[in-house]
Amino acid sequence: MLKKLIAGLVLLSSTVSCLSAHAASQDDPVPVTSSAPLPASEPQEENPDLSVADGSSNLDLKYIKSYLTDSAQIVTMPFNWDKKDWLKLGLVVGATGSLMLLDQKIKNFSQNNQSQVASKFAILGNDLGNGAYTLPAVGSFYLYGYLADDSKARKTSLLALESFALSGLLTSGLKVLAERHRPSTGDLPTTWDGPRISMKNLSFSSGHTASSFSIATVFAEQYKDHAWVPPVAYSLAALTGLSRIYSNAHWSSDVFFGGAIGYFMSKAILKLHKDDGKAANHLMILPSVSKEMTGVRVKYDF
Repeated sequence: MLKKLIAGLVLLSSTVSCLSAHAASQDDPVPVTSSAPLPASEPQEENPDLSVADGSSNLDLKYIKSYLTDSAQIVTMPFNWDKKDWLKLGLVVGATGSLMLLDQKIKNFSQNNQSQVASKFAILGNDLGNGAYTLPAVGSFYLYGYLADDSKARKTSLLALESFALSGLLTSGLKVLAERHRPSTGDLPTTWDGPRISMKNLSFSSGHTASSFSIATVFAEQYKDHAWVPPVAYSLAALTGLSRIYSNAHWSSDVFFGGAIGYFMSKAILKLHKDDGKAANHLMILPSVSKEMTGVRVKYDF
């Protein structure tokens, strides 16, 4: 059993490195333009919403391609992490490992304290993490943005959809590799048959929780100027996680790690798209002059 637990923790460390909880800070790329300056009497008007111009709020080929480019950048983000980012990774892994030691007790408590009211909330929470219900809601929000010409609503919907998809891809791969037994099987929480590729015993981690947090985080960040949006969004996502434990579908550590996947995946995607609309050059060649030498400096922003 101990060997299985150690194998699970090793798998945690290797997988969570793909997450980017506040990846290393990077300088904003400097836009380069060739437009001629306007006369002093005709000041250039700023456009606060540039996302429409570059199509980032539209469901088009550019958006589809962003899945590949964003995935590649997310995978390489750990190479740019600083000490704080690695500390956050350690906290996620440590908290997950600690919950593994409490999984059985938490399961027993949840199963011994069932009630009709709690069961109704659990049904709602499970539905909130089910793509069959959440994706039509996100699609409806995009439709609203299209009809109301609200680029922020459209962009939020597309970012939420991307985070949902990439979080689901990561959790699905982790489930297949880990092959952890669900609590409903009656097996101990230390029962892992992975790492190996199998479609059985897909407990770790919680896909429902990852999905709910992936969508909730995007909406909470995009509409944080409305004080009520973040607490409502995160509360509904947390309800999904608690419902998975209450329904005996996942261990508490499954739920926590799944929530971390959804949260940090959304944070990474939001960071990659925070400068949408700016004519950013990722590759810059700059002159470099010093006492020792004169040459050029190449800079690439991931």
